[in-house]
Amino acid sequence: MLTIFGAGWLAWGLSMSNAVTVILAVLFSVVEIFLLGCSGYFIWKGRSLRKEYPSSSSAVTQRMNKKFVVAVVLEFMAIAIVSVVASARHRPDLAPVLIAIVVGLHFLPLARIFRTPVYYASGTAITLWCVLCWILFRSNALIASTSIGTGIMLWVTSAYVLLRARQIVRSLETIS
Repeated sequence: MLTIFGAGWLAWGLSMSNAVTVILAVLFSVVEIFLLGCSGYFIWKGRSLRKEYPSSSSAVTQRMNKKFVVAVVLEFMAIAIVSVVASARHRPDLAPVLIAIVVGLHFLPLARIFRTPVYYASGTAITLWCVLCWILFRSNALIASTSIGTGIMLWVTSAYVLLRARQIVRSLETIS
């Protein structure tokens, strides 16, 4: 999901900045396809390794799933609220920055739920980036800078998580 959402934010920002060239579009596509391919591979590999290494108890998994659902529902509610606030203030350019702040903040509980410390760094970086953009830019520049920065940070997080998955898979394969 990080890869897909990162691509969405990045594409939105690049389109708002009118910076799309053929070379950039090809580079964007290559990176997205690579990240998606790696994600697919590690999902497949994880499922095959699950047969050899059972997951934690179903009670632990159920508690984790409940907490995840709560975090996502709260995120969507917050996105709806900030969208209404931006619309009520007649500032549609604020919607993306406020939504991206919500996205950044939602990584903080996810870091605890999934025990993934990199999510603390990602959530904090996205949130701080968006606040900085909000201070420095207006209108299309605000949307473009917020979206490009958020997309890049989501892709970097995705790449880090994929590298971590690679390490885990390799370590489990050496045990077998």
